[in-house]
Amino acid sequence: MMNVFNKIFTLFFWVSFIFIILLVAIIISFDVIPESNKDIVQSGIIAFFGAFFAFIFVKIAEWTTIIRKGNINHFNSLIKIERLLNRITDRLEENILVFGKNLDALKSMKLLAWSSHEIPFDNELADDLKNIDFINDYFSFSLDIEAMKNDFMTMKSMYEEVKNLFVNKKISPKTYKDSISFCINKMELIIRFMKAYQENAIQLLAKTRILQKEKEKNWTFLFGAFPKKHYVKNFDEKIKKELKVLNKEIDEIRRKSKEEKNKIKSG
Repeated sequence: MMNVFNKIFTLFFWVSFIFIILLVAIIISFDVIPESNKDIVQSGIIAFFGAFFAFIFVKIAEWTTIIRKGNINHFNSLIKIERLLNRITDRLEENILVFGKNLDALKSMKLLAWSSHEIPFDNELADDLKNIDFINDYFSFSLDIEAMKNDFMTMKSMYEEVKNLFVNKKISPKTYKDSISFCINKMELIIRFMKAYQENAIQLLAKTRILQKEKEKNWTFLFGAFPKKHYVKNFDEKIKKELKVLNKEIDEIRRKSKEEKNKIKSG
């Protein structure tokens, strides 16, 4: 925020400086202008300064609007990212369950119809962010999700190919069993990755909530709330506190979801 006020001070300094120079020049010129032309010159000067200051204030208003809009877009992006991370956490939860069932089926040498839930992601949400540390965390997480989605596709393609070869009796049962053993190892690895990424998503979710609170503390009349460009010194402590609240909320959602599923089964 100090950078913004420094820019404002610099702008008004140069405006005032130019104004003083022009004023001195006008005073000097009035001494050499004939009396009959002074009214014309005075009108011209008033018109000039009116247009000059109108231009300056328009530029200040445009600059203020741009800064305010940028600040608003930053906090709006955090809200969108929070919603996205909630969906990612849910999808990872679902995929962990699905892959667990698929893993049991593969270990029993059963044929299965491969399925997984799509993991959503949107890199463009980071375009309006101003916190460099969070941008780096978000970008790193996006790379992990992208790599995992590629693993999903590779795993599915590999299994479908082996299954079709076995069904069409183009490979021996032993070759099929060896290939399935490889699939099992790969799937176990992917499940571990999903659990790790789920924890990362929850931690990133906690960070979005903490950064959103800056909107309440750093609000200004002209520019709205100014986001920090880096994490504050005690950010790790804030994450720990926010994670406790967040994990309680997630546990409560899981409990309610389990109760609803049990009601459906019993009904």
